Amino acid sequence: MFTISKEIVFEGPGVHTGTTTRLHLYPSGEGKILLNSVDSPSPPFSLADCEFEARGGTVLKKNGFSLRTVEHLLATLAALKITSLLIVGEGSEVPILDGSARHFVEKLIAERSPIFKREKTYKIVKPLEIQETLAWVKAEPAENWEIEYGIDYDHPLIGEQILEIRVTEEVFIEQVAPARTFGFLRDVEELRKRGLAKGSSLENTIVLDDAKIVNPPLRFPDEFVRHKILDFIGDLALMAGSWQGRFSAYRAGHSLHQKLVKFLKSHQDCWICD
Repeated sequence: MFTISKEIVFEGPGVHTGTTTRLHLYPSGEGKILLNSVDSPSPPFSLADCEFEARGGTVLKKNGFSLRTVEHLLATLAALKITSLLIVGEGSEVPILDGSARHFVEKLIAERSPIFKREKTYKIVKPLEIQETLAWVKAEPAENWEIEYGIDYDHPLIGEQILEIRVTEEVFIEQVAPARTFGFLRDVEELRKRGLAKGSSLENTIVLDDAKIVNPPLRFPDEFVRHKILDFIGDLALMAGSWQGRFSAYRAGHSLHQKLVKFLKSHQDCWICD
């Protein structure tokens, strides 16, 4: 298990609010991820105790506290096994940075520091599946943490993409963390009417029109499905631990990811915790 050696600050616009926010990360010896807002008189609380919802990304909520778009940061913390940390929000959203987890990785791995506490590992012991029309998520026993993800978009540059990975630090850093969020030009007006994507730009989002990528090049030929895996890892990290099991998803998103996590939280016969 790791913490960090000194304070780290991430600053920039939130992809949905469009306002500049700061996120302060502090070393902790508590053995868990704690959260608070910069102006809160209340003590910090654990990630494991947070409620969460899908609203253009993953939103954490607890006693009036709210922090949006946490998935890229949580995925990085899980992959780097940084599980003892205090996160203090100065604003309501995690900065989107370049739309990937690459900058989180670079800063966090440079300041990572070991502590002598045991990390929680949830081991899937009973298969389960949640389905919504053509979309589904599954979890089943396996020897490692594995993810298979499939997407299918009606766009000539995406179509169907399926990728399977074993979640390790090296794989995450090299094959998942650099993958950026993406969106379609035709959806921008509707998203902004709903209070979403106000901070989305060509600097932090792969933008597609009906025929091409507006701001090439891609970092991977299948960067789109890799980014979905990044989001899935971040949502699985809402359990505040690592995983041993095979997780698969098809045409899913944050809402379905979170339904899986909530099911696992309420059905403890599906896993054991080492």
